[in-house]
Amino acid sequence: MKYWIRALFLAALTIIATGCSTKGISLPKGEPQVKENLPVVTSIRSISSMTAVGLEWQMVPSAAIEGYTIYRLDPNSEEKKLKRIAEVDDRYSTHYVDAGLKPGSEYIYQMATFDKEGAESRQSAPVRVRTAPMIHSVSFVRAITDLPHRIKVIWRPHNDLRVVGYVVERAEVTKPEEWKKQAEIKNRLSAEYMDKNLGDGEVYMYRIRVKLCNGLVSGPSQPVKAITKPLPKPPSDLHASTDLPKTIRLTWKPSPTSDVVYYKVYRAPFAIGFYSYRAKVEGTAFEDHVPEDGKLYYYKVTAVDKDGLESPMPEAPTIGQTLAKPAPPTITAAKIAFNQAIITWEPSDHRAEKYNVIRSHWEGLGRKKKVFTNIYGTKFVDKTMTPGVKYTYRVVEIDRNGLESAPSEPVDLYLPKSEVK
Repeated sequence: MKYWIRALFLAALTIIATGCSTKGISLPKGEPQVKENLPVVTSIRSISSMTAVGLEWQMVPSAAIEGYTIYRLDPNSEEKKLKRIAEVDDRYSTHYVDAGLKPGSEYIYQMATFDKEGAESRQSAPVRVRTAPMIHSVSFVRAITDLPHRIKVIWRPHNDLRVVGYVVERAEVTKPEEWKKQAEIKNRLSAEYMDKNLGDGEVYMYRIRVKLCNGLVSGPSQPVKAITKPLPKPPSDLHASTDLPKTIRLTWKPSPTSDVVYYKVYRAPFAIGFYSYRAKVEGTAFEDHVPEDGKLYYYKVTAVDKDGLESPMPEAPTIGQTLAKPAPPTITAAKIAFNQAIITWEPSDHRAEKYNVIRSHWEGLGRKKKVFTNIYGTKFVDKTMTPGVKYTYRVVEIDRNGLESAPSEPVDLYLPKSEVK
């Protein structure tokens, strides 16, 4: 029978040691009277877990007692004196579990018997018991750096079966003492946390605590540091052409960021204002086709990496412009000779390749126009004048790109009927 009782006690204490099962205590009464003739408790043994202490004592074979009183002293408390923590109301009982204690702490226990009137015996010899220390946190933690808008934290799952989850804490590198709970991960085998919605190039520190089935949380693991992926660097040396007809060609040097996959071109009609998206370019050149001559635009180019992160837009834009129309020529002479109109002119810039002459006159109720094309010199002779009709002449310069200038200032010539022979 003695060995059977001991086996039951050890089984109960084994349950206590798991930290997941406790036994409640009864509330003691006021200060009792001490009777010297009451038998004293002897042979007290103990076993502990992180939060509980199991006591076993030799049963007192006396009909004079009703049960046992249990006292406890916490050496770390401010009062530093024994307190009655429970009464066991059956003199045949030989076990008690004191739960809700602190891990890794020392406690002192003493016991007394009590009779029907509530008087107590002298207290037993003190028994010192230390609760088991709190288990350590995870042994391996790593924070994955260089991810877009997030940091991934991984750790090795704890091998203690009492662990039911983990607490993830985060701190800013500028405030290393201000740790804040970031998440609680359920299940001992879960070993990953993804901290999302972060900024670009932000640095944080992380540490892990383990949580037990009884609600206890361990101390922190060693902290680890990681940075979110920074934005790619923009391209450099952006140039825009000013001498191409109806086209603005952009060229730039590639971004120094290794995983850039394409560039975005933005354009605005003014230096300060909204830049609209113009094109996606995989190379380092872009031709912007513009139907207007001499049209000016402001450009900015950004780089985009493989994760879709876009570099900051440059502060200063680059100015591009389509080739302007050539300047109109200047008519230097216009006269009638030998029943013909003779007109000469001078080009206003170096771009002239050929000329058109526009002749117009009134006919009926409207104005009639004729264009003489592909004139390669700076002189025009009109042999098709009708006597008595006043003609107006303008000259248009055309460059090698086919761009036409505005017409020159007009000149009027008139062939009188009387002069025609």
